[in-house]
Amino acid sequence: MNHTRRIWRIYLPLLLPAILLFLAVLSIVILSSQVLSTSFIVIVVALAVAAVLVTYLFARRLAISLIQIRAGVERMAQIDDSGRAKATSDDSVASLAAAVNDVARQLQERAAELTQRRQEHDTIVSSMIEGVLVVDADEKLISINQAAARLLGLESANVLGRTLQETIRNSDLHRLVTLTLEFGAPVEVDVILQGVEDRHLQVTGTMLRDATRNTVGALIVLNDVTRLRKLEQVRRDFVANVSHELKTPITSIKGYVETLLDGAFRNPEDTERFLKIVAKQANRLNAIIEDLLKLSRIEQGVERGEIVLEQAALRGLLTAAISACESQITAKSIHVSLSCPDDLVVRINPPLLEQAVVNLIDNAAKYSDAGSAIEIAAIQNGSAISIAVRDHGVGIAPEHLPRLFERFYRVDKARSRAEGGTGLGLAIAKHIVLAHGGTIWVDSRVGEGSTFTISLPLR
Repeated sequence: MNHTRRIWRIYLPLLLPAILLFLAVLSIVILSSQVLSTSFIVIVVALAVAAVLVTYLFARRLAISLIQIRAGVERMAQIDDSGRAKATSDDSVASLAAAVNDVARQLQERAAELTQRRQEHDTIVSSMIEGVLVVDADEKLISINQAAARLLGLESANVLGRTLQETIRNSDLHRLVTLTLEFGAPVEVDVILQGVEDRHLQVTGTMLRDATRNTVGALIVLNDVTRLRKLEQVRRDFVANVSHELKTPITSIKGYVETLLDGAFRNPEDTERFLKIVAKQANRLNAIIEDLLKLSRIEQGVERGEIVLEQAALRGLLTAAISACESQITAKSIHVSLSCPDDLVVRINPPLLEQAVVNLIDNAAKYSDAGSAIEIAAIQNGSAISIAVRDHGVGIAPEHLPRLFERFYRVDKARSRAEGGTGLGLAIAKHIVLAHGGTIWVDSRVGEGSTFTISLPLR
């Protein structure tokens, strides 16, 4: 009953003009009945009735359509009639307009919500340190974040829509994407990007599916593990080097002791010579162990916060370091000069920093010719103190400089061992400087000498 009343209220205004027209025609016919023929009057009346009938059918159909559209719009807008205030008039056109406005408002709110979520998603992806790229089922790039573009050396704006083969020239990465799209299971491989400095990437591929479980693409995540791989290589080198460094004196000691036990001790001259060699190798073995313990104590002290710093005059510390190396300096007749203001004070751990400077001076003396010079200078550069130890020795080739501060790394293994070095002096100096929050580096040219510089913050 309510539905029929709504229909009538919609199409009655549309039908009213037709009724009025019919009444007007009927009036004219009645007034002109004496003039017009009967057949003509019948035709006019029939046409008027037909006009009213057609108008009625059209108005009814339009009214039903409007009601259906209104109901559909209300369902789209999720309007609950029971919870709405009842209008005083049941104007379906006005209700339809209100429902359309509700839908438009809700669509606008949802669009704003989707835009906000997309912005949050883009912010999260762009701020990730891992590289993320997405390809479709045809291996065309549809998304790439800044980290991935940086790792792969790409411009993100220029690669979207292009295939992976066009943009990235790495067969291992292509193979991973192909396997991910074919088999669906997550795939993980290690990829090396060749360049001026090789990059090691740990790459994971995961298939993307839509709501109907159809494959739509693949998500590729790139983790830069270059530093981790370097650390692993340093650890392996350290284990190999320390094993070799310890094995060499032990083998020598064992060999000469066995020789003595086999009867060589009966010859006093051989016995004395062998025992001196054994003592020398034992001292070298002890020096290596002592240096390893120093490194361990420094590292543990930093981790536990046990490195105590205090204000100290730098000149007195540098003078003490020179005195500690006096025997080696005197043996080679090396001239050492010191340039440091008397009032230069810095917050340091004096015993540790003195050890670092001693190692640098000792290293400079080992690789300097007899009668040469070593210059030590300390100056203030803004908010930092710089300590430079310069020699005029053999110098260091450029390929050795990046690894010079690694444990047991030797530029000239034979000469270093002949000089009695353990291969840990520069590594100890580096760790001491790092414990002070500073940096250490070297500038060197073959045949011209080397300059080791320590930079420490004033605060």
